[in-house]
Amino acid sequence: MMSLQVQWREWNLTGLEISQIHFDSRVIFNLWFQERKLVLIFGCPFTFHTAEGVIWECDGEKSETLCPLLPLYFRPASVFRASSEGDCELIFEDGGRLSCSPDEKYEAWESHGSGDLATACLLCGPGGGSPWG
Repeated sequence: MMSLQVQWREWNLTGLEISQIHFDSRVIFNLWFQERKLVLIFGCPFTFHTAEGVIWECDGEKSETLCPLLPLYFRPASVFRASSEGDCELIFEDGGRLSCSPDEKYEAWESHGSGDLATACLLCGPGGGSPWG
């Protein structure tokens, strides 16, 4: 039986920082500068790993879990990456990161890019799988 290796695709975010954080039942991060933009939307629980090694479980439907995200405002980003299994990570210059895995019932996350990030328009559908089709 042949096993499939997980593939990751990466987008360089050098020069971008978190410019807006929006909270409702989802959590939306906007990163932009001039002609480059990335919007990352978490529709399900996700994890914030700080550069110091602290792990926070965050959920847009549980406002009390979102306070640790406020210091991310203006935080410089390094890389956005997505896997063929439906995982994603937004990695910051300081080594911290946001990560999300697929949900069995819901779209866990989506991303929208423009400029040289236009290929980062992805959707993690229910159950996971490749967000790029």
